[in-house]
Amino acid sequence: MAMPEPKPRWSALVCARNEQRRIGACLHALAQAASHHHLHVTVLLNGSTDDTAREAMRSLRDSGLRGRIYAIGQGDKANAFNQFIHRLRPAASTYFFVDGYAAVAPDALARLDAALALNTTARAAAAVPGTGRSAAALRRQMVAEPGLHGSLFALSGRFVERIAGLGLRLPVGLYRGDGLVGSMVLHDLDAGGGGWEPQRIVVEPAATFHAPAWQPWRPHDLWRHFGRLVQQGRGRLQGQALRAVLYPGGFTALPEDADAHALLWIDAAPAARRPRAWRDPFAALAFMRMRKPKPHADLMPRLLWEVTP
Repeated sequence: MAMPEPKPRWSALVCARNEQRRIGACLHALAQAASHHHLHVTVLLNGSTDDTAREAMRSLRDSGLRGRIYAIGQGDKANAFNQFIHRLRPAASTYFFVDGYAAVAPDALARLDAALALNTTARAAAAVPGTGRSAAALRRQMVAEPGLHGSLFALSGRFVERIAGLGLRLPVGLYRGDGLVGSMVLHDLDAGGGGWEPQRIVVEPAATFHAPAWQPWRPHDLWRHFGRLVQQGRGRLQGQALRAVLYPGGFTALPEDADAHALLWIDAAPAARRPRAWRDPFAALAFMRMRKPKPHADLMPRLLWEVTP
């Protein structure tokens, strides 16, 4: 009779969309950071149309990592988070959340894990960017005002189990879902009565990651930067609409779809809430896009490969 596989102590979710050029560096960096630990990696590809899947499979195999690669039709990181929490995650004491274009420092995972172990009130540990034009300023801001950076953060296993047990999900289509996850942590999942406690997120300045900086002379980077600005405008509209229901009703009152909820919120008082192009052009452009009918895309993950060293 085969012995059951031991539970992995660490588990990492890597979210990626069209990152075939960078996913290899991301996974090899994770392997180096977990060289003395049992790490299971779940790669979730969201709406990818390039060869990220095969690059991820090769990198998992070559680096000696254990993990699974899934594809989801819709390019939505919030949905990927939900699928991981409620369907795909293995049991673990610490969960790491990594962007597919980020390369973690060799000691980053161990530092985040240790920060959670040493701070008994902490539910999450945040890494900080190690490079980039605004990295130093962002590091100072995160230390002064604890929050989660979506490229690399950790949640305790017990906190993840509580999220799953309450059935909490991020609204589908939410931009910057890590901000809402950070709010869940700081409120300890009780937006109504739990109180905002900054010590529930421990920021570890020595835990870093590297993400490629955008170059303004590259057309591809310029287009992605423009898209990011529009997404930030969309996020501002979503955030205002979500706050209107979050604090009265708590996290269980979160809507299923972030865009649909934002449009209803705007339509309830269009004169005051509809974004104007001369005040916030990117939010105005995002609003126009949000109103267009969305093509149907599958939200469910489909297993592509399983890699077992």
